[in-house]
Amino acid sequence: MEPYPFNESYIAGLRGRDPAIESHFVAYFKMPLWLKARRQLRAADRAEDAVQETLLRAFRYFQSGKGLDFPERLPAFVQSICHNVTLEMIRANDRYRQAPENSPDPEDPRIDLHLQIVTEERQRMVHEVLAQLPDKERELLQLAAIEEMDKDALCERYGVSQEYLRVLLFRARQRFLAEIRKRRGEPPPKVRGAG
Repeated sequence: MEPYPFNESYIAGLRGRDPAIESHFVAYFKMPLWLKARRQLRAADRAEDAVQETLLRAFRYFQSGKGLDFPERLPAFVQSICHNVTLEMIRANDRYRQAPENSPDPEDPRIDLHLQIVTEERQRMVHEVLAQLPDKERELLQLAAIEEMDKDALCERYGVSQEYLRVLLFRARQRFLAEIRKRRGEPPPKVRGAG
C-alpha cells in the first residue's frame, strides 16, 4: 500500500469523499483500531462493531466540513474516537447499571431486622428475669455467666467450697430457666428421679 502523508490535502480528500483516500483511510486504520478495540472489549465481534462505528464517526466528522489543526495527528485523533466508542460500548453492556441518584438505598442483606428484633426481645427478657431473682442469685449468675469470673474467686467471694458453689450455680440457673419457661408459656421441666 502506497503511504499517504497525513496533511491538509488528505483531510480535504476525506471531506470531499475521495474514494482513493477513503479506501486508504479504511485500510490504514482498520487493523490498529481492531487490535485496540479487541484489547478493551475482549470479544472479536464487539471489536468489529467498534471499528465500524469509529470509521463511521471519523467520516461523518470530516464530511461535516470539520478539519484538524494539525493534520499529522490524524492517527491520534482516530484512536481517540475508537477509545470513546469502546468506552460507550462497555458502559452500554455493563451488567451493573448505576442507580439514579434519587433511588432509595438498597437493603443490606447482612442485616436481618427480624433477627435483630428477636435478639433485642431476648436481651430485654433476660434482664427482666435477672431483676426478679434474689440479689445473691442474680449477682452469682452475672459474675459467673456474663463476666466469667474465675470459680476460685467466686468461692472466695461467697466463702464457699467449689462443690457448694456448683450447687448455688445450679439452683440459680434452675430458677432462671424456670422463669424463662414460664414467660414463654412452656411447661416446667420434669424433675429427675420422680416417677
